[in-house]
Amino acid sequence: MVQIFSSFVVISLSLIASFNLVQADKVCTVTRSNRDDALSIIQAFNDCKTGGTVVFPRGQSFYPQSLITIKDLKNVNVQFYGNFVLPNYNTQFNGKGAFFELFGDNINFEGNGAGTFVGTGQQWWDKKNNQGPIVFRITAKNSVFRNFRIFDAPNGHMAMTGCDNVVVEKVTMNSVSKSKNFAMNTDAWGCAWSDNLIFRDSVIHNGDDCAAINGGVSNITVSNVQCNGGHGFSVIGALATDGRFQSFKNIKVINSVCNDCLNGLSLKASPGRPGEMDGVRFQNVQLNRVPRPISITSHYYCDDSHQSACFGNDGTSIKFKNIYIGGITGSSSSKDYPIININCAKNTPCENIQIKNVKIKEMKTTPGNICTNLRGSEKMAHCKWVGGK
Repeated sequence: MVQIFSSFVVISLSLIASFNLVQADKVCTVTRSNRDDALSIIQAFNDCKTGGTVVFPRGQSFYPQSLITIKDLKNVNVQFYGNFVLPNYNTQFNGKGAFFELFGDNINFEGNGAGTFVGTGQQWWDKKNNQGPIVFRITAKNSVFRNFRIFDAPNGHMAMTGCDNVVVEKVTMNSVSKSKNFAMNTDAWGCAWSDNLIFRDSVIHNGDDCAAINGGVSNITVSNVQCNGGHGFSVIGALATDGRFQSFKNIKVINSVCNDCLNGLSLKASPGRPGEMDGVRFQNVQLNRVPRPISITSHYYCDDSHQSACFGNDGTSIKFKNIYIGGITGSSSSKDYPIININCAKNTPCENIQIKNVKIKEMKTTPGNICTNLRGSEKMAHCKWVGGK
């Protein structure tokens, strides 16, 4: 381990990697409802919300017509073996939070390879409406969610907020449009304001970030995730519309793959946003046929509608420091973008960034790497690469 990561906090396997099944006596089986299956789902959780087991029977499909929020779960098993079919397209859901939302402590959510959220995303994409709810939102502690599927998400697949000590693993997410209308905003796994999370051993086909790590987080590990056709792995500090300080501490994306992604590995911040990204590690990641393999930018979200906010604060941004990028292989699919593009703010330059063993096969006219406002860049071999074969 390199010196700058000597204080890097590794998430303890004893804390997070192995949860025991809840010893639950009461079993609550979800049944069909004559009106809205959301009612029977909510009833089953309420009946077993403390020390019980909620069962979605294998092979059965449920059709909730309204959003579901379950709170105050404690020591609960969820046998999610059936199909949760999302409602058809309806603008009444615009701007709402999630189709299915769980709050609690010590939740063991097991899909057994069968449990599936069946989305209606194609209806939303064809309407060019990306304002629908995400599929599954989690606010939990000391919990594990594993071995289930999410198909055709109208918007994001999974979001974790206010979580601590949670594992998400062995999840399949597939949201790819069958028409000319793109599957917009279909982030796969996202987190914010959370600590001690692991997302691993999963396969994704989608139209946005495969992992979107937002502000207020620490000790986040993404490992053994295969991303196909999405926007890659991103750590994101959004535009400073609220002035809230955003902290990112000890983030790892390791042993993963991006195939035909728009971006590969990205650190993004907007000008004027206060905050700090301290301790990010991208290691042993394959980026195959990716036009923008590695990017660190302080000018994220500077489109036409945010020009004044962005460039009026161009001198400052979230501070990037103690970043390690190593063992990155693969190929570029663009002749227009550099392999490495680092563009930091003038008054908050990037510090202590190490780039080692980046072996991305470039095209004949791939431009040279960019290292702007990066302290020590004049001594970095990767910053001296000028492009071309």
